[in-house]
Amino acid sequence: MSDSPPPWEIPFSPRQEVLDLLPEAQGNDINGLGEADVRRPTPIMWHDSEIIAHGELQEYFRRSLMSEGAKVHRRDNLEFSKKPLPPLSSDRPDWTAAEWTRRARDAALAGEADQVGITRIRPEWVFEGFEADFEWIVVLAVAMDYECLKTAPSETSQVEVQKQYARGTRAAYRLASWMREHGWDAFPHGGPAAGPVLMIPAAIEAGLGELGKHGSMINREFGSSFRLACVLTDMPLEPDAFAPFGADDFCLNCQVCTRVCPVDAIRPEKRRVRGEDKWYVDFDACFPYFVEHTGCGLCIGQCPWSRTGIAPRLADKMTKRLGN
Repeated sequence: MSDSPPPWEIPFSPRQEVLDLLPEAQGNDINGLGEADVRRPTPIMWHDSEIIAHGELQEYFRRSLMSEGAKVHRRDNLEFSKKPLPPLSSDRPDWTAAEWTRRARDAALAGEADQVGITRIRPEWVFEGFEADFEWIVVLAVAMDYECLKTAPSETSQVEVQKQYARGTRAAYRLASWMREHGWDAFPHGGPAAGPVLMIPAAIEAGLGELGKHGSMINREFGSSFRLACVLTDMPLEPDAFAPFGADDFCLNCQVCTRVCPVDAIRPEKRRVRGEDKWYVDFDACFPYFVEHTGCGLCIGQCPWSRTGIAPRLADKMTKRLGN
């Protein structure tokens, strides 16, 4: 057994080369912290480095600090995302929206997704400078291996993150291909690169979970141990519904992620961000540590919901408290 203190007890000061790459623009300002009005989000991590304020630091992380194992999965992810989609078929079956929804969900699950949620795209989810000229977003969840995630921050956890992002990309491209083969246009996207639409609020509205205090989602089956991908489409579909199960109430009292964050980036209360009161992680405190510690992930790795088999039991307990 190691006698080393846990990561959250080790004092942290960013390297000078990291500090030198920080832009004048504050990440919290870019994200809209403290803004009273609803607006579209501004591109930030992990959009194209050429269009974001933190682009040089993003490239520094990818070039110098990402582990070799993680780079392998990232390269596979990038290669898969370059594959051309099949041509749009002119042969479109005459199915009802309910039938399209059932078949699309089945296709997604057969194509490596673990869960599927569907909702209409909202303008406030679309990043500034991007377009999403589709009615629907189909959000895909892919589970992570908790035994890997709980080691964060480590090369093991970073490799698992990149591995599951690659799986999410494959699932999104396979679903989009199926849609196009059945006559409907579709645009796939998988992380970790950012796309045209914020996936977390879409996933919440599509019934895949709630926002946790750590700024990531909590799912009633996987806890915080999962990643997202999506497909935008005009295929006639039926929406899923926001399905709270008590994670938000749990986070009000739980202090695990606030305690383990080495840079105190996680606050015990919600904050106003682009017109909405929500859980928010201090970007400017978090990101230098994230860059220097293999992507971090301490907060979701230590989240009580992430432990194998715990989330379903917690969700049932919290749902009964809500009276749902």
